[in-house]
Amino acid sequence: MALDTGIRTYNISFELMKGIILILLFTGELEYRAFDYSSTKLLFPTDDEKVLACSERAEQIREQISTHSWNDPRGQGWYLQDGTGTFQGYIC
Repeated sequence: MALDTGIRTYNISFELMKGIILILLFTGELEYRAFDYSSTKLLFPTDDEKVLACSERAEQIREQISTHSWNDPRGQGWYLQDGTGTFQGYIC
């Protein structure tokens, strides 16, 4: 009988997942930007925990790349700081 001395990682789950940021460019094109997020939980993360991790990461990215305006003549929204379009949302 062989003794299994391998490292066991089945009690800890670390998943690197992808989400998508939706950007509407002022040229009228819809741009999809992939982003990574991770869910680190003991035992296996639930789907709800994965969605929350994705949402938190997407909100961080939104804050980094865009600024909200109520007074812009084009309307209220999250305008990209590089002036190319607007942040429309994300998909997890």
